[in-house]
Formats: sequence, C-alpha cells, structure tokens
Amino acid sequence: MLITSIRDYVQLKGRVNLQDVARHFRLSASATEPMLNFWVKKGVIKLVNNDLFTCAGKQCSACISCHLTVYPNYVWIE
Repeated sequence: MLITSIRDYVQLKGRVNLQDVARHFRLSASATEPMLNFWVKKGVIKLVNNDLFTCAGKQCSACISCHLTVYPNYVWIE
C-alpha cells in the first residue's frame, strides 16, 4: 500500500521534504502531501519548521545541497 510505503520511506531517511517524497514515488506534491499529513495526524512523523534545519546554524547561502525553504520538511519521531 502506498501510504505505508511513504511512512517507511520517511522512517528510513529520518528527514525528508515534500519534493523528495513525491519524486521518489513518482507522484505530484499535491498527491503526496495529504498522505504525509495522515502520518502527521497519527503522530508518527512531524512537520517541522524550515529554520530548524540550517547549515551550521546559519541560514543557507552558499551551498545548493538543500532547498529547505521551498518545501515542507518532515521528520520521523516514533
């Protein structure tokens, strides 16, 4: 089932953003977000503020490895 696969993917990665999950499962972000929010409501994952994940405690400005301000971020909390 896709919704449990999404849960397992978040658990495996520990931290993901909406675009990563959508791309991995070849879905649109608008189709993926409700499934992630299902797990947020269940208390398995948490939607986190983008400012919690900044490079070396500073705002990202030099690297291009993360685009944290563009998409919602989710972390595994169980």
